[in-house]
Amino acid sequence: MECNERVLSFIAEWFDPHPQIVKQYLLKYHCNSNEVEMRDIQTKRSFLKKTKIPPSLKEPDFFVGANILLLSRDLKLIEYADSVTRKLLEDVDERTVCVLPPALYESLGDIAMTIERSGFTLVDLKSTSFGDVEDVEVAAGLLRMDPRELDRPEPLVAMSFRGANSISVVRGLVQSSSFAGIGLSCPSNADEAVAYANFFMKKKSRTTATFEECSCCVIKPHAIKERSVGAIFNDIISRGFVVSAVAMYHLERAAAAEFLEVYDGVVPEYSDMVDEMCSGSVVALEVRLKPYSVGSGADQQEEVVERLRAHAGPWDVNMAKELYADTIRGKFGRDRIRNAIHCTDLPKDGIIEVEYFFKILDGCQYIDGWK
Repeated sequence: MECNERVLSFIAEWFDPHPQIVKQYLLKYHCNSNEVEMRDIQTKRSFLKKTKIPPSLKEPDFFVGANILLLSRDLKLIEYADSVTRKLLEDVDERTVCVLPPALYESLGDIAMTIERSGFTLVDLKSTSFGDVEDVEVAAGLLRMDPRELDRPEPLVAMSFRGANSISVVRGLVQSSSFAGIGLSCPSNADEAVAYANFFMKKKSRTTATFEECSCCVIKPHAIKERSVGAIFNDIISRGFVVSAVAMYHLERAAAAEFLEVYDGVVPEYSDMVDEMCSGSVVALEVRLKPYSVGSGADQQEEVVERLRAHAGPWDVNMAKELYADTIRGKFGRDRIRNAIHCTDLPKDGIIEVEYFFKILDGCQYIDGWK
């Protein structure tokens, strides 16, 4: 999008850990020069003079709801600060929701990839299972389908995308696809989009994670911004794995540091790894082996972690691209920090890492899940 010297203005929040308070700033992003300036809203004092920002931050990273890492501060853009910015971005920031019934779960990667390749960015994602009869009825009503179609062992998945005219364009993509007659559903207007988002994305629901014989995979922020989620999901499935739970999260700095704590003092890039995990949303997956792959119990726990780690490839993306080009990092990595995914390193940590996302961060009830 061409800005023609325009400046994008947002209200940004930052949690100051020392006094333990949330501060608000007026953040102005100068599109052509890739510079920002900030003013403290409460004190009305300049907080940051017009300053160049890292080239990794670009105009598409600035939108309402975005989490950005700026000068070691994790900022959340919560609102447009002026009518000019609202008029410039409101249309291109339109959100829609795409819901996959259980019968289409194995096609999640193909569907996400089709939408991403059409220029839309994934902004929310979760798998769920309905235990309450009333919830099943509401979901079936919104999706215009027989409630019995939701009574399957596979999860239902809801995905939210942002982009220009996303409601009409994504709906057109869905209607022209081979999945339209199998229950793939999207809203037809803004009111329906809000109803879909409130029920499928925001409503508290049960995770489909099993918390057994599993490994954790986390798709990193840069890969989400590059619209590679669907392709990575497909790549994992093609290697003989089952993704039994998937959800999108934004990690606060403390959470990212805690999750990666095992690497502190061991990996020189630890601080940069934490920065990357805080620079945007991440997608967490519980990954398991297909039932016929190996035995059960401790052997399978070790097997799934080691096999996923091998398919992930080396941390060093240059090495991955040179020697292991067919690995996930060889295909989707950019450098040692932006290396596409995190995956569990040690068998004993597989369940612990999955629990960190789907129990601790979710704080939701869970079921036996899809096995």
